[in-house]
Amino acid sequence: MHLPKTILFFTMKKLTLFLLLTSLVVAQNIQIAFSDPVYDFLARQESRGHINSENWSTRPYTYSQINSMLMEVESHSSELSIRDLEIMQWHQHAFNRNIPEETITFPWQRSNWSRIFHTEATEVLPFFMSYNQGNASAWVSWSEIFRIQNNGEASRGYHTDHLEISGSKGPIAFSTQYTFFRVTRNENISELPETYKEGYLLDRDYMKWINWGYPTSSLTYTHPDFTIGIHRQPVYWGYSAGNSPILSNNVNPLPYVEWSTELPHLRFKFMHARLSPNEDVRKDTSNVRRNLSAHRVEFDLTPSFEFAFSEFVVYAHRDFELGYLNPVNFLFAEEQVQGDLDNKLMALDFKWKLMPGLTGYGTWFFDELDFWKLFSGWWGNKFVFQLGATYYPKNSLPSLAVEYTAARPWTYTHKYPINSFTSGSRALGLPMGPNTSNLTISSNWSYNSKLDMSAIYQWEANFDGLGSDIVESYNYSELEENPSTGFWNGEINNSTQFLFLAQYRLTQSLRIGIDLAKRNSLTTTFSAELRY
Repeated sequence: MHLPKTILFFTMKKLTLFLLLTSLVVAQNIQIAFSDPVYDFLARQESRGHINSENWSTRPYTYSQINSMLMEVESHSSELSIRDLEIMQWHQHAFNRNIPEETITFPWQRSNWSRIFHTEATEVLPFFMSYNQGNASAWVSWSEIFRIQNNGEASRGYHTDHLEISGSKGPIAFSTQYTFFRVTRNENISELPETYKEGYLLDRDYMKWINWGYPTSSLTYTHPDFTIGIHRQPVYWGYSAGNSPILSNNVNPLPYVEWSTELPHLRFKFMHARLSPNEDVRKDTSNVRRNLSAHRVEFDLTPSFEFAFSEFVVYAHRDFELGYLNPVNFLFAEEQVQGDLDNKLMALDFKWKLMPGLTGYGTWFFDELDFWKLFSGWWGNKFVFQLGATYYPKNSLPSLAVEYTAARPWTYTHKYPINSFTSGSRALGLPMGPNTSNLTISSNWSYNSKLDMSAIYQWEANFDGLGSDIVESYNYSELEENPSTGFWNGEINNSTQFLFLAQYRLTQSLRIGIDLAKRNSLTTTFSAELRY
């Protein structure tokens, strides 16, 4: 059988174009920090129907994902306001990594320094160094954030240094980054910033600064049918903007391997991660190994309704369990075969676009369940329930989001604390942990391409009864003899918090900001950032 020449020609042409586009896309398969304002812009456009919702519940995004979504937004240019068009173009320039010519640039070149102070966006950001030869490209960038914090009684300095080396060669992309934090020692501002999550803290009486640092890295290979990678990165699964009960980025960036694939209306992601010890790290090699195996599958049931199922197993005392390394294995069944020694957990969540601009979502994360005792207050019904909605009006007006979360006692815990759903004694899911409830009302507003603002109000309720400590061990017989009589245990402790954040971009490389945080007292933070 012989194919006509015209069919063969167009088949080869499409194949060549596909391979070229694939090469360009995977060359940017590098993850972007959650704090970047592009996330808020993309959330607005997705809610308004200008972006397909695929991959919306697993973050952080990569350069290729962001550029792909920005291209989708651009295809709806006729429906965008002048302000949204301006913001879109700003982000397109900011995330463009197609270095236009085969060259090597160095930090001392005058052209690079002069571009730092340009107020208008340029096609490609100025980098400390850049390289482009054939199908290989790379860049080196760094940033400095200088902050002054004041709580009404005292002030302190709080600085962040960030170094990034990223690039690609064909279908292989890499990125290695290091972020170093320094906080001035001051007895009147003793609490550490929220950027400290866990890990080694360099704190000496004779030092002026309290220091800590986090490395992140990625090495990925992208095939037309799948992506495989090894990472140390934050991991976030769920539809909540920042309070997911599933995986919430509440811990150190996890080291993990990942395999993912996509089919029409279906997406699958698998990861196997190393968790930090819950107890103090020992100064030898006898630290107990703790691991997390997880996978997530998402279905587009309708163009406006997305449903997902996630499954997890936390296990310890061995480096790797081969059954948990199989991406398509049922983890709950494998855990039973292993002798029911590990901690298995599951989650169901959904996202429903009710109308353009209005999106509802919900999560049911459960550890153990007995449906016959679901409304009895039985201690073994360990789950988190969350419902939320976001509204993005037309004409780039401020958004509005409302979210309520309730977590039962003992959720995330295990009879063997080493198998709790934690890393470094911090919850992998809901940051507040078990036996809590939370109401959040927030608003984001990009006034233009330079000014971003957000406001957040949180009401939190912590209960002090049994089941509040996420690494507390328990005895089945004792708990059966003292059943809970309600949804939560213990006395309630209410608290409220208000946050206001504003950032103004002077140029693509220079940014200033102010943060106001009110809990017990008002803390004001002024910041200035240089990216190069």
